[in-house]
Amino acid sequence: MHRFTLPNGLRVLLAPSHRHPRVAVAVHYGVGFRSEPPGREGFAHLFEHLMFQGSEQLTGGEFYDRIHRLGGSANGTTHQDYTDYYQAVPASALDGALFAEADRMRAPLFTEEALAEQLEGVALEIHGTTVERPYGGFPWPLLPAVLYRSYANAHDGYGDAERLRAATVADCRAFFAEHYAPGNAVLTLAGGFDAAEARALVERHFGDIPARPVPARPDLREKAPEADRWAYGTEPGVPATAVALGYRLPDPADDLAGYLAHTVLARLLRATGAQGGGGPVETSCGFFGPLDALAPETLVVTGLLPPDTAPERFVERVDAGLAHWADPGAPGHGEAVRTAVRDLALDHVRRHDDLQTRARALGRLELLFGRPGLLAELPDLLAGVGAAEVAAAAWALRGTARAVLVLTPGPERTRPAPYEAPAAPVRSARAAGEPVVPAWAETLTPAGTRVVCYRDERTPLAELRIKAPLGPGGWRAPGRVRRLAYEAQLRAGAAWRATGHFGTVQVTTDDQWLEVSGHAPAERAGDWLRTVVGTVLAAGTGGSLGSGGPNGSAQAPALPAPPATALQRTADAALRLRLLPAAGGAAALPGPAGAVVVVTGPGDPDATAALVTRTLAGWSAATPEGAAPGPGDAYGEDTVLTLHRPGAAEAHVTLCAPASMSTATEAADYLATAALGGWFGSRLAVDRTPGLTVITGRDTAAAGHRAYLRAWYEGPHRPETVRELRERVRRMAREPFTAAEADATRVFCAGQVLSVFDTQETLADMLCQTAAYGHDATWLMRLPRALREAPLADVSRAAVRMFAERPLTALAVQTDAVDAGAVRTDGVGTDGAARDLPGGRAA
Repeated sequence: MHRFTLPNGLRVLLAPSHRHPRVAVAVHYGVGFRSEPPGREGFAHLFEHLMFQGSEQLTGGEFYDRIHRLGGSANGTTHQDYTDYYQAVPASALDGALFAEADRMRAPLFTEEALAEQLEGVALEIHGTTVERPYGGFPWPLLPAVLYRSYANAHDGYGDAERLRAATVADCRAFFAEHYAPGNAVLTLAGGFDAAEARALVERHFGDIPARPVPARPDLREKAPEADRWAYGTEPGVPATAVALGYRLPDPADDLAGYLAHTVLARLLRATGAQGGGGPVETSCGFFGPLDALAPETLVVTGLLPPDTAPERFVERVDAGLAHWADPGAPGHGEAVRTAVRDLALDHVRRHDDLQTRARALGRLELLFGRPGLLAELPDLLAGVGAAEVAAAAWALRGTARAVLVLTPGPERTRPAPYEAPAAPVRSARAAGEPVVPAWAETLTPAGTRVVCYRDERTPLAELRIKAPLGPGGWRAPGRVRRLAYEAQLRAGAAWRATGHFGTVQVTTDDQWLEVSGHAPAERAGDWLRTVVGTVLAAGTGGSLGSGGPNGSAQAPALPAPPATALQRTADAALRLRLLPAAGGAAALPGPAGAVVVVTGPGDPDATAALVTRTLAGWSAATPEGAAPGPGDAYGEDTVLTLHRPGAAEAHVTLCAPASMSTATEAADYLATAALGGWFGSRLAVDRTPGLTVITGRDTAAAGHRAYLRAWYEGPHRPETVRELRERVRRMAREPFTAAEADATRVFCAGQVLSVFDTQETLADMLCQTAAYGHDATWLMRLPRALREAPLADVSRAAVRMFAERPLTALAVQTDAVDAGAVRTDGVGTDGAARDLPGGRAA
């Protein structure tokens, strides 16, 4: 890491990593909720919103537009002691990213129109977070007002929306002049760049910003409470009482070892606090995470109480947990502490594998503590925490007064009185890369499962993915498969937790595929796979299916298809019923044929592939159900299948046609789909009909690939809209793309693909997606260049082939108000959900 300071006081951190094709840029300013003067509650958060509304050379929405065209992302957050702004873009766009950040550090624009717009947006955010949500404001921002007594620490950082409306443009300019000086900021770069070149860019863009006085940090010191402080509120429409406890934490700047011991203790309390059947206990060091604020900071313990349980019983359970861990020599304590330390260290490593998260953490640690190196040192520092240190932390909390916040079910919403300080006068202002192809190995198991393993040494963890097509039985009964997946999740989660190993196992379905995902220490990858085979795959093969039950959570489909809504899943279920043959056997979780297993992590890929092959030997083939329908079956008819869903406020239409998916044409197909209707600069997005939203995408339906158009508009369903959509997309697809259209789409799509390389987790997800779609093992790494180099003529031909050559069949419309005579619901329930039929098919 390279660390230097510009003459104007701006601190700069450069963390180059040449394996990354993107770069994350973060700017932290030393101003947060606790910098606000009385009478300006919530102003720091409002100001964060305003900083995205334009600057001297990037007016209006140009800041976001520049980033979105590149497939990048940007955001900002406000915390107790800092506000951060961050973006991630392709490495080749670093110059533009630095220009944009420097321009708003130098000269943001504040207008009456922008202020009015953001006041409305902030009001909606406050309402949604603190009013609309059950237990709104619990535990933050309610708990600080119970634990603390000084204005800086106790007041509500969201503020009151109506009170904020008194803010003026002059107030905004004054706030900027006081708090947004270069000397009160840290600029951090992480990702694929050359340090010397990046330093030259930083000096060019930020070096001429004038220095200004830096405000003093607010005085946060206050005495700890001498007795417990209780506060009560009521909440309508909830079944359980919620309780939050707040304890003062040691100052990490003066006693980092003590702070980390409390962090380990918080992890241990989650288990012991729930003993005795009182329900789960959640803990957190800090309201927004560990090492996220200056002292004083808070250890938070929360829980939902069983019916007829007094909140005092919850406090007693937490006290019992503290007493349990206060004895360093108790049997099993040493091993439990070592396990908690290991889990915390691996959680830390995995979380900060993400490019943006790492850049933000480095900047935060520099701004708050002057120690960005803590990011790398933390696992070793945690390793120094033992049973004795945890016992000392537990003893300290047992003798400490705390805050207790209680929200009980009641007929109306009431809250403890917010902290109010006497109003004071507002203070016046003081005058570009490619992804690296890793080492990899691939094999096909005797049962027909494709196994692809990649070396990724960014963390000591293995990311593991299994994706298997559900087949005709599963497609015919999506509700039952979701129930099986839910039950498999319970079995697998319990079995993995019983091993005592760090990691996760998640079982989900999107009705088309069964997906098992998770992570584990690399040396435990075999244990993870054996757990999955024993509890999910082998157990599910040929298993019987119950009816009903909760739905599994859907994973996002392969790029560029957007996630499906519940209504769209209903439409797709009806499509599969239509494509399936009338006869079929009982549904079950899938067998190994056609499945894909992907593992990323450290170690030899060949050895990992051999381990996977051996472990999957217990996964046997399911009972054959006959041939699945081909990709063109039943698509040729010009049919409209209408599904009736009472209460729907919108009509949803899906038009689709069979499409091939081949590596040879993938780049052109990808670009054509995006340029037609797959991003905000596409033809369908630009030529938008008011009240009608239209997107295009590609995915798999039944056994074949398809190209689709989805549209939704306020109901009822209008048959003429289907005809208009068909003609519109055909017309647009037949018109050749211009070079300007294609180039803008290339930049956006390549930038989006590069984002999956930010973390080992997202990379594993997309490697599994591309493998399941039949692409070779290195295709994802080659895709960004292929997108940039795909011939313009091929892109135009792809649009015609996918969206204009075949009739786009309207297979599903969900609406509330339709002509009853036009509705045919064979195999489709009146609630819009496709039913599980033994051999039926949709009309």
